[in-house]
Amino acid sequence: MANTWFSNVVVLISSTIAIPIVITRLNVEEINVWFLFSSIVAMSQGVLFGFNGTFTRFIAYSFSGIRINEFNNIIQKKMACEVVDIDPDEFSKIFSLMKMVYMALSAVYLLILMIIAFFALEKPILELDNVSDGWISWSIIVVSTTSVLFFGYYRVFLEGINKVALVQRSLGIVNLVGLGLTILVLILYPTLISIVLIYQIVTLSGALVLVFLGKKEYNKLKTTSRVQRFDKHLFKLVWDSAWKSGITTVIANVLKHISAVLVAQLFTTSQSASFLFTKKIFDILERFTMATFQSKIPVIAKYRALADFKLLMLILFKSQIISYLVYLVGYIGLITIGQDVLSLLNSNVELGDMKMIMLFSFSSFLMRWSGMSLAISNQSNNVIEHLNAGMVAVFFFASLYLLYDILGILVFPMSHIISLIGSMPIIAPMVYKSLHTNFLSYERNKMIPAFIALIVINIIYYLSL
Repeated sequence: MANTWFSNVVVLISSTIAIPIVITRLNVEEINVWFLFSSIVAMSQGVLFGFNGTFTRFIAYSFSGIRINEFNNIIQKKMACEVVDIDPDEFSKIFSLMKMVYMALSAVYLLILMIIAFFALEKPILELDNVSDGWISWSIIVVSTTSVLFFGYYRVFLEGINKVALVQRSLGIVNLVGLGLTILVLILYPTLISIVLIYQIVTLSGALVLVFLGKKEYNKLKTTSRVQRFDKHLFKLVWDSAWKSGITTVIANVLKHISAVLVAQLFTTSQSASFLFTKKIFDILERFTMATFQSKIPVIAKYRALADFKLLMLILFKSQIISYLVYLVGYIGLITIGQDVLSLLNSNVELGDMKMIMLFSFSSFLMRWSGMSLAISNQSNNVIEHLNAGMVAVFFFASLYLLYDILGILVFPMSHIISLIGSMPIIAPMVYKSLHTNFLSYERNKMIPAFIALIVINIIYYLSL
């Protein structure tokens, strides 16, 4: 856990340093494009289509000694079972298939970025003083993020064999070294191209370090060294699980980040920059909030596969409580000193108004709860994300259509809130069934008190203004 915090603290510091410089040194048009780049890349990550989570889970199962033909029966296990040794041949099959899949996903991702660039980036980039800077920056992002996505299967492998601490420590060190270089660039030569370039160099370096470590750990396992063929039976097993998570990943990424694209097209540059800036702050807070929980996913998968509910429930309680506390503390910091810090920096862009910030606080909180709940269900191989994604999408776009004229730019976080609450009564019972419990019994000492605390915080925030 300490390594996870170390890595995320470094990333948080890097973002904390970068954002003030970006919003003071770049003009509004460049700020708008910079934040839009981040949202488009994040949205395009949906191309992973659930394969990353599925392969992490399957590698964790295989590494725990569970045989491939037992994967579909894990949800039915209620009693702890005996731990057996890894099957080298089966593990090698899973790893080889993962490499092939990631190669195909990278090609699809590259194509998507090229298409999105044509439709979503032309208008904002044409508003720049130097249009070529925008397209050069985007080209750097395309090459770097495509490479990082392809090499991502080594990170999946390392996390699947419960080397999360190694991953986080390594990325933390790379980001710490990169932080020094980033600071130099931000202070000495803060242009759109230089900022994009230094961040992509650091990100790609982290991915290459994980490739080196992944190969080293893989060789230790002494698995089958011969080249594996494409295993249709194993891919079908992976696909049966991945497509459900994949639909969720695509829809969730689109719903979360489509607002950035739409706002950039529908509103003025200053309104768009303010909205994207506020969204970026909450994205950082969400990422930091999820750090502890995500680091425990392989362990959660292991103990769920072994049906060791005593240890499983303890791990879930600790990781989720910490996640909610981090979110609440971070949000309190944002609303108490955020505006003062921007005024001190003489920022070229402002946070959204009180209503926007409060709506983002609730939508981000509910998205984190939904994400953690569905992830827990996934570890039982009880993948219902696709059902949730479909309902959330219907509620979201219906709310967007019905409320846009009334709420304006605030319709985006409000639609997220409505969609997540709307799907809750149907999805929640299926999620908690995988843990043989129900919503009230499970969340009475986790999500429910945290959500009540968020309401109280927002009431105090509203009354103080």
